[in-house]
Amino acid sequence: MKKVTKQVLCLLLVAAMLAGFAVPVNAVHEPGISFKQVDNSSVSANLLTEFENHTDQEPQYADTDMVRVSVVLEKQSTIEAGYSTQNIAQNTEAMAYRAELQRQQTAMTASIEKATGNKLDVVWNLTLAANIISANVPYGQIEAIEKLQGVEKVLIENQYQPDVVSKEETVAPHMATSGKQIGSALAWNAGYTGAGTRIAVIDTGADLDHQSFNEGAYQYSLARQASLANMTVEAYTESLNLLDAAEIASLAHELNVSVDIDEVFVSSKIPFGYNYVDGDNDVTHLHDAQGEHGSHVAGISTANAYVPNGDGSYARALDSVMVQGVAPDAQLLVMKVFGKGGGAYDSDYMAAIEDAVILGADAVNLSLGSGNPGMSRNTTAEYQAIMDSLMKSGTVVAMSAGNSGSWVENAYNAGYLYAEDVSMQTNGSPGSFTNSLSVASVDNDGFTGYYASVGDVMIVYNETDYSNAPFTSIAGEHEYVFIDGVGTPEDWAAVGDALVGKIALCSRGTTSFYEKAVAAVDAGAIATFIYNNQSGVINMDLTDYPYTQPVASITQAEGAAVKAASTPVTDDAGNVLYYTGKITISSNLGSAQFNSEFYTMSSFSSWGVPGSLELKPEITAPGGSIYSVFGETPEGGGADQYELMSGTSMASPQVAGMAALVAQYIREEGLEEKTGLDARTLGQSLLMSTA
Repeated sequence: MKKVTKQVLCLLLVAAMLAGFAVPVNAVHEPGISFKQVDNSSVSANLLTEFENHTDQEPQYADTDMVRVSVVLEKQSTIEAGYSTQNIAQNTEAMAYRAELQRQQTAMTASIEKATGNKLDVVWNLTLAANIISANVPYGQIEAIEKLQGVEKVLIENQYQPDVVSKEETVAPHMATSGKQIGSALAWNAGYTGAGTRIAVIDTGADLDHQSFNEGAYQYSLARQASLANMTVEAYTESLNLLDAAEIASLAHELNVSVDIDEVFVSSKIPFGYNYVDGDNDVTHLHDAQGEHGSHVAGISTANAYVPNGDGSYARALDSVMVQGVAPDAQLLVMKVFGKGGGAYDSDYMAAIEDAVILGADAVNLSLGSGNPGMSRNTTAEYQAIMDSLMKSGTVVAMSAGNSGSWVENAYNAGYLYAEDVSMQTNGSPGSFTNSLSVASVDNDGFTGYYASVGDVMIVYNETDYSNAPFTSIAGEHEYVFIDGVGTPEDWAAVGDALVGKIALCSRGTTSFYEKAVAAVDAGAIATFIYNNQSGVINMDLTDYPYTQPVASITQAEGAAVKAASTPVTDDAGNVLYYTGKITISSNLGSAQFNSEFYTMSSFSSWGVPGSLELKPEITAPGGSIYSVFGETPEGGGADQYELMSGTSMASPQVAGMAALVAQYIREEGLEEKTGLDARTLGQSLLMSTA
């Protein structure tokens, strides 16, 4: 009976499948539709995986062009050979294996030089997570190198850029307000500030003299934590096992770089700083054009909880400068991979990651990525495999997901979909790698910046810098004219001379931002506020604004609140012409919390499931218009400034900071011993399951 039932079911299944191929009767007569029978052998049902490719996507070079390549050797790397990264520098057997790989790479370098007739320009000898010689070679020599015994493959490396959208963006999260979303304040109140943890920021460097990385303020905070723990400062700091010069000296022979301990050890807050691109100890932003991105990122993850007052005392950073890192008491390892020599190639950041593991980093942050995930897929696949080998390390590697929110991956790297494409992924590498903790950006539920007030209404405005002067240049109390219109010349003509010497407020819509401001100034305004006609914060383009009078935008809700607090001015018939009142422009920073019911993904943030069907990105954090450290200060310090930047670059270090807080919790609770799981697995699982 069972056999008969199975036969019936099989027949029904076959019939259903055949019916799926049948052409509906009415479709045959539908105009504009035609059908063509094709040979089944010409149709492929294979799905594209993340790194499959139909065409050669390597760029075309002349034989004499110099390219950065990874010479991948056949023998397994140290980690691939089965050695755990947990305290790997103290594992003599693992270090002996690594030393043997280094000797073999020296011999391979000699073989390459003999085969090509040229001295090999070696950049890195990677032996921990990878067995790779990274070098600059003429493109025409790649084939000869690949033929050498012991060489598995030669790959042209990708070059990356910091994942920043701009210094002003259409969303508005800041360090003083994003804490409510990520729960950092709750962690701090529970005693988890990152004390005893190490965060490596692999980026454009850092301003070592900035007040938010001040060593005295860092030690002051640790002393306060010691007091809360009812411990002496000496006993507390000893319990933290802080990275110091002595430990770096003991590990120096295992690093990918040759270091001068007196140079790389900056302070107890910044115990390690090295320039992986230029091969020196200059990790500042002073001598290259790579920008202050690294300082901004480092501030998000590790800016101190206190800043110096200048008289030997210290002030709470959130109160005085409104910037505090997610893990303010964590140590910061500055690993500069963008410098005078450009950067950052695959091997540059991988060399830094390997050193971060050796130095015991609890979290690593890479706020960098490719323009799209389709660039040089073979190299990307190789470095994904290397990243996967770090799976059992205790280090959480947080990476920005990318800022290609509207970009679509496809097999031909052309920016639009073909029929063969199945992946809608917009994540860039290396954030798309399996064992990175990929971070997308969510709009923040608050705003920090300069503000104005109308009665009890606080207005945190958004400025863009062009020819216009800042609103702080007219700090003080002023009268204003508020209209429901969009600020055309006709709108302002309707109020007569009422706007002369006052601040104008009008709505977004119909005309461009600069045209509204021009019309207001022409009608006598000393400054202009433009309120949004929908939710969110406006990023105004004032490129064509010819005047210096201040211009800023405010939210739709703030515009409504100003209107409600204003006095209407009517004509003889009782019709409202405009609203007026007094507004005070503050010279100080302020912050506001929106307390929204839910959060929204940032429009620029990359997203999407890759062809491998993995969950990418794994987590989100605030990433638009983050207010953090400004690192491009004149030599000698003294500026100690802060600025806004936007991008998944700003979201990733928030997660790196959270990973450090979780690492502190895991260590204090002994969770590795209790669960048998490594710190990385525990940390990422806790972050994702409680997000």
